[in-house]
Amino acid sequence: MAVNLVNVEAVSKVYGTRALLDSVSLGVSEGDRIGVVGRNGDGKTTLIRLLAKLEEPDTGRVTQSGGLRLGVLTQHDSLDPEATIRHEVIGDLADHEWAGNAKIRDVLTGLFDGLDLSQFPQGLDTVIGPLSGGERRRIALAKLLIAEQDLIVLDEPTNHLDVEGIAWLAQHLRNRRSA
Repeated sequence: MAVNLVNVEAVSKVYGTRALLDSVSLGVSEGDRIGVVGRNGDGKTTLIRLLAKLEEPDTGRVTQSGGLRLGVLTQHDSLDPEATIRHEVIGDLADHEWAGNAKIRDVLTGLFDGLDLSQFPQGLDTVIGPLSGGERRRIALAKLLIAEQDLIVLDEPTNHLDVEGIAWLAQHLRNRRSA
C-alpha cells in the first residue's frame, strides 16, 4: 500500500476579491505523478505553494507526513549568487564520489549535455550570480533532482528547457521512485 505524503483538505485561497482555490481536496501518495494544467492566474502556483507549505490556506488544511523530505522548484530560484554551480548542485562530494553516482551523472548529462558543463566559462566552478535566468533555472532543477526527496513539486519545470531537455525531464520523472 502506498504511503500518503501530503493531504490537502477543503482548502480555499482568495487574493483580493478573486477566489483562486475553492474547497480543493487532494492527496499525494508515494509514487504518484500529478500534473496541474490551467491558464495563467488559475491558481496552479498557489496550489503548489500550499502543498509545499510555503503559503497558508485561508480555509482548510494541508498536512504532510512526518519526516517528509520535500523538494520544491519555484518560479524564482533561491540559489546563492556567490556560490558556484559545484557548491549548489554537488555540495561537498569529492569528484570521484559524484562522478561515480549514476543519478548525478544522469542529471548533469540530461540538463547540461555532459559532465564538464562546457557551456559555462569555468564549468562546475562557475559562479552563479552573473548567469541568465534560464541557466539558473537549470541549476536549481539539477540541485533538486539530485537531492534525496520523498516528494518533488515542480512549478513550470520546462521553462527554459529545449525540446531535448523536456524529453529528458519527462523520462527522468517517469523513472523516479519518489513522488
